[in-house]
Amino acid sequence: MVFTSSRRGRLMASATAAVLLTSLTFGVAGCGSATAPGSPGTTPAAQSTGSPPAAPSAATKAPPSSISTIPVPAPTQAAPPKIQGEILQESAPVTLSIPDIAVTTNLMALGRDAKGEAEVPPGDAGSPAGWYKYSPTPGELGPSVILGHVNTTTIAEGVFYRLHELTPGETFSVTRADGSVAVFAVDRSEVFKKDAFPTLAVYGNTQRAEIRLITCGGYEPSTGEFTENTVVYGHLLSSHGG
Repeated sequence: MVFTSSRRGRLMASATAAVLLTSLTFGVAGCGSATAPGSPGTTPAAQSTGSPPAAPSAATKAPPSSISTIPVPAPTQAAPPKIQGEILQESAPVTLSIPDIAVTTNLMALGRDAKGEAEVPPGDAGSPAGWYKYSPTPGELGPSVILGHVNTTTIAEGVFYRLHELTPGETFSVTRADGSVAVFAVDRSEVFKKDAFPTLAVYGNTQRAEIRLITCGGYEPSTGEFTENTVVYGHLLSSHGG
């Protein structure tokens, strides 16, 4: 298992660095615009990664490129975690497959913008999901983070339109650049108000290889904004060659 120095600056420290996040802000914003009235589930609109333009007339504009702010974490020392389960070496994710909700998508690498905020995928129809490259690669120790839009700037259904339908025990996979396939099992799905996002619970240290699939929801027609985030938690179940 290889942990480079760049890993230590990510959301989850390696087993050797073993740090606890204390100041990571990741209130998700940047969903597609107000083309969302055809929303899934029971909420007025589905979930994605951010705040769309305020008015439906802005539907043809690119969504705001913001996932709130992601400052560099100010870590504190913590005892090394007792590692559980299989841990893979670092390898960038290439594709994500979630059969139960009919998702197959390439994964683009997402970094930070000039303001230090997380990038989000483009908001146009057909936009892929994206892996936040300052989180562990899927299969490494810690929570790997993948973001996807719930809608787009032109149609109501984005890549993670049905993310809220995933239930515990369902599986999905990530194909990685080294040819390996990491298979994950869903642990749970939770919905949070953006002003009550549990940063540490979502991005803090874990004892195994985990993953977070994140989008937004709680569409508010009066403001044209999404007020909630949906987070699907999963853990590495197995891996195999491509």
